[in-house]
Amino acid sequence: MNPFYLEILTPERVFYRGECLSLIVPITDGMFGVMANREPITASLTDGEAYYTKPDGEKILFSISGGMLDVENNVAKLLCESALLPEEIDEERERIEAENARSELKKSQSKRDYMLSKLMLSKAINNLKVKQKQSIN
Repeated sequence: MNPFYLEILTPERVFYRGECLSLIVPITDGMFGVMANREPITASLTDGEAYYTKPDGEKILFSISGGMLDVENNVAKLLCESALLPEEIDEERERIEAENARSELKKSQSKRDYMLSKLMLSKAINNLKVKQKQSIN
């Protein structure tokens, strides 16, 4: 398998920069895979678990929240709202966030606040899934 260059960027940090063999990310239509020499594409990312495989074969699981994927000239760029490794996820904090979001969803609120609560709940649940998946492996 040939490598390609991958950049995973969030507003807070550079999550990863380097070569990889494959990338799998959640998009609106399901999971999307990228390998070397992929035709150019731009896609919207959704909350979910993602993976990339380093040239040495190590598979890295991480959680992402929203953003864009851009692939061109053997370079894949992920611009995400957040990207976290399982060990970076605070399980207790995510449970509290999920409960707070559930409570907010039960209240009468503006459409904007309702959508923000849904996003917070989705992100917390996704992070908990990735954290639990890490502890199983």
